[in-house]
Amino acid sequence: MGWLREDELPCAVVSVGNLTVGGTGKTPTTLWLAEEMACRGHRVAILSRGYGRKGSRSLILEPGCDPLADSSSTGDEPMIMAALYGQRVGVGKKRYDVATRMLQKTDLDVILLDDGFQHRRLRRDLDILLLGRDWKGWILPAGPFREPREGLRRAHRYIVTGSTDRWQAILARTTGQSSCLHGSLKPQGLVARDDHRWVKVPLGKISGSKVLAVSGIADASGFYQMIQEWGGEIVDTLEFPDHHRYSTKDWQRISRSARRVDRIITTEKDLVKLVRFPFARDGIYALRVAMVVAEGDQLIDDVEAVLRAKQRDAGKTDPVHG
Repeated sequence: MGWLREDELPCAVVSVGNLTVGGTGKTPTTLWLAEEMACRGHRVAILSRGYGRKGSRSLILEPGCDPLADSSSTGDEPMIMAALYGQRVGVGKKRYDVATRMLQKTDLDVILLDDGFQHRRLRRDLDILLLGRDWKGWILPAGPFREPREGLRRAHRYIVTGSTDRWQAILARTTGQSSCLHGSLKPQGLVARDDHRWVKVPLGKISGSKVLAVSGIADASGFYQMIQEWGGEIVDTLEFPDHHRYSTKDWQRISRSARRVDRIITTEKDLVKLVRFPFARDGIYALRVAMVVAEGDQLIDDVEAVLRAKQRDAGKTDPVHG
């Protein structure tokens, strides 16, 4: 309604968010956008609140930061993006303040706001909304929705990752148009920590293995399905709460359960918190997944158009396209 002041940054801001709780693929989508924009020559950084972290001090994580640092102070997703994917990530509740600090240290063309649809204080130039399998229900705490579905009108682009027919009908009723992009999470390989470096391993390593699946995510069903699709035999599963902070007792429990399997498979979100514990060599891997957007080039073109418009308004010249 325009009652609250929005803070505007001198660079373009693109938000990736959703209407519901649970995994619709916000962080993989943010990482995909960051990598695609970097490949086109743009200077990119990511902003995150750092959900579930301890403390309120704002932080800036540099690319390739030490994953053995306590991720409880940064949050799971920021540590993944910085340590595993080499992104520069600002973490803090007041994201405008964190972004301002980042811009004082380095020039940026675009800042990606991870899980930012409900963060209204920072003005964005493009809102990308992910729509998953939850298409109906009550608002929290009675249901999965963070806000009413009328919030769809605020978004500029939609990526549907589940319940496609339902969302297209809802978009047509709510926004007057049903055009949307389509995305899905696809396994890309395995990741392990070996001798202070990350090692990527082909998915074929899963085939024929007896697996202990360990996860601390909102919904592990897709994680299990990917392991099984690549020939892994899930002998046992250990499920922890979303954003779980692993203790020594948890590590001991996992180690006991792993005696009956060939290897432990977990998620990247969990691996960054488990690498501080001593596991057997070749014993624990994370399943790496990536967001694949069918119309990806179209969306990147849209982001670039917004970036150029922002630079024109600021009297700047696009460093790539002149």
